[in-house]
Amino acid sequence: MAATPKDSLVDREATTEEEIFQEACARHKLAEENESDNRTRGLEAIAFRNGQQWPDDIYNQRANVEKRPTLVINKTNTWCVRLKNQLRQQRPRIKCHPVGGGSRVEDAEVITGLIRHIETISNASVAYDMGVESAIDIGWGYWRIVADYVSPDSFDQELLIKPIQNTFTCYDDPMSIMPAGEDRKWFLITEEMSRAEYKRRYPNAENVEWDPAGPGDQASYRWESKYKIRLAEYYRIHEVADELVLMTDGRGWYKSRMPSEETMLAAGFRPVVQYRLNDESKPEWVTRPTMRRQVQWFRINGRKVVDKRDLPGKYIPVIRCEGNKTVLNGQVYRKGMVEDLMDPARMFNYWRSSETERYALAPKAPWVMAEGQDEGHPEWDDANTRSYSRLVYKPVTDAAGNALPPPQRQPATPIEAGFAQAAQSAALDLMEVAGMQPESPELQAKIIGGNKYLQRRQGMMDLTHYQYYDNQTYSIMWTGIILLDLIPHYYDTHRMQRIIGEDGVPRMVEINPPPDPDVEDPTASAIYRIKTNLEVGRYDVVMDTGPGYQTKREESTEALIGLLSTPLGQKISDLASDLVIRGMDFYGADDVADRLAPSTPEGMQKAIEGLPKQAKAIVGALQMQVQQLQQLTQQQALEIKYGITKEQLRQESESKRVAARIESENNRAELKDRTERHKVEVDSVTKRDVAEIHAAAQLLNSYTESREEEEAADKLIQKGIEDR
Repeated sequence: MAATPKDSLVDREATTEEEIFQEACARHKLAEENESDNRTRGLEAIAFRNGQQWPDDIYNQRANVEKRPTLVINKTNTWCVRLKNQLRQQRPRIKCHPVGGGSRVEDAEVITGLIRHIETISNASVAYDMGVESAIDIGWGYWRIVADYVSPDSFDQELLIKPIQNTFTCYDDPMSIMPAGEDRKWFLITEEMSRAEYKRRYPNAENVEWDPAGPGDQASYRWESKYKIRLAEYYRIHEVADELVLMTDGRGWYKSRMPSEETMLAAGFRPVVQYRLNDESKPEWVTRPTMRRQVQWFRINGRKVVDKRDLPGKYIPVIRCEGNKTVLNGQVYRKGMVEDLMDPARMFNYWRSSETERYALAPKAPWVMAEGQDEGHPEWDDANTRSYSRLVYKPVTDAAGNALPPPQRQPATPIEAGFAQAAQSAALDLMEVAGMQPESPELQAKIIGGNKYLQRRQGMMDLTHYQYYDNQTYSIMWTGIILLDLIPHYYDTHRMQRIIGEDGVPRMVEINPPPDPDVEDPTASAIYRIKTNLEVGRYDVVMDTGPGYQTKREESTEALIGLLSTPLGQKISDLASDLVIRGMDFYGADDVADRLAPSTPEGMQKAIEGLPKQAKAIVGALQMQVQQLQQLTQQQALEIKYGITKEQLRQESESKRVAARIESENNRAELKDRTERHKVEVDSVTKRDVAEIHAAAQLLNSYTESREEEEAADKLIQKGIEDR
């Protein structure tokens, strides 16, 4: 790496305007020495992509001296355009999310919408595409963030993202190692300006151009010094000694930028207090020494500083987009896609030129004829280059008087097959180095048809150049971080601000409103102001990568339509019918969706938010009237319902009472009948039992008597026997 010039002021920060001018010149020279090789190769790469693909000495020898073909089959530009268009289809987007310190999700959505608004009014896609295209060509590119007034008659400012068309007009801090250049300490940009504009802006400055220029810088500015002048913008980070004060909410505030006591009291935080040892009468804030970053900007001509100012924020608002970066022996080498394609592209051009030359110089298929057969027929002289309906020849005889045969066409001299094979091999080498395969119509048809496997395969083919997409994503993310740092400084007044949602629909929001005059408590007013001020809270930036919103909308619409045929279809139709219609791509889809949206509470609320303040008040009053009517209707409905219910209950009670009486009478009659029947049955059973008992008694008596008579007879018989 080139050493810092000994006579420069780089090692010690300049203070006076003369020293600042010398510091800018010394740093310009330092950047030029470190980037000289990269700039030289970058210029060659840009020229090569634009068609200057033959070395100058070979081109002059072949084209001017030998008059030989020097064809350029510019496949290099085709591959670069293809890669650039792939990046355009998946341009990442900036999103903010809260990380603490009083931040809220609602505020993060407002900030994200504000960043989208900045990107829209700036046509930021131009800056992003121009920066990554330069990275594809030479290995690095830039874009920047500037501030401008909203209109000539307004004091409000807004941020803009601007492209830097010529990368070689930028001179970066060689000690910066981060991809987006966020750690740089200084930066230089040269630009041209008409002398009339220069004189209008700086009437007291000398009309002298900025002189130092490196490779690529001066070459791109072709102007007559009689009408234009070239200036330089010089950014640097000025570190200011300060103290950091610890707050009760854990944050640290610079002592030089401490908020007011009212603000701290309203926000609910204050400095942390500590006491000296053995002395509690003198409380002190908890502090530590630190260095505060201050961005300084200078406008420099060829002799002096003509303008200067301190810029808000902590970072130099210039973002670098890298391609391929290699550090070898302390030297940083940058290159894009073009440099590796040079040799195979030159080889391909050479073989195609040689093949063309061979075909061009090869003799045509000749005609063989006897002498005199073309006499009187000049058409034979251009018979190989013109199409004739007939060719007439003069008959000729030999010495013996025999007629000679007519003219005969001979076969053309064949071209060596090696030319075509060499050109084909060179084309394959070029595609291999480019990391891209030729597009197959059959494969593309299958991919378009929805073959997921082939889509993943196509994505794998793009991994060869994924570093360009990843580096662009990182640079755009850092753009969002810088915007997040600058927004509180430029959008710090009370205004109606347009923001843009994720679906691309803009709406107006109120930012930084004044304290509520109806609130007498200044503390409450301060709280209200703090809660709606973009300065409060800490946020971070994340990137939304993948396909753009249009592609995502088409995919989501297709998925929603598929769900309509499932059991969830009815719920989606009732709750999100407007989303289904809005995602469709036909004329009037948004109008239909707008008419369907108010049918759901969420859609109604969103529609009300987009109305002017007076319309919101009218809608609010109408909503209150509708709510009152709904309450009255509900009350009347309940009264009617309860009245009907009471009558029904009375009628049901009477019916039940009558039914109970009838049932009771029926039960008594049935009981009487059942009692009488039971009595009859008991009497019958009793009589039967008595008869049976009487019969049994009689039978028993008869049996007894018979037994007694039998015993008497036995006694008489025994006595007779004994008497014998």
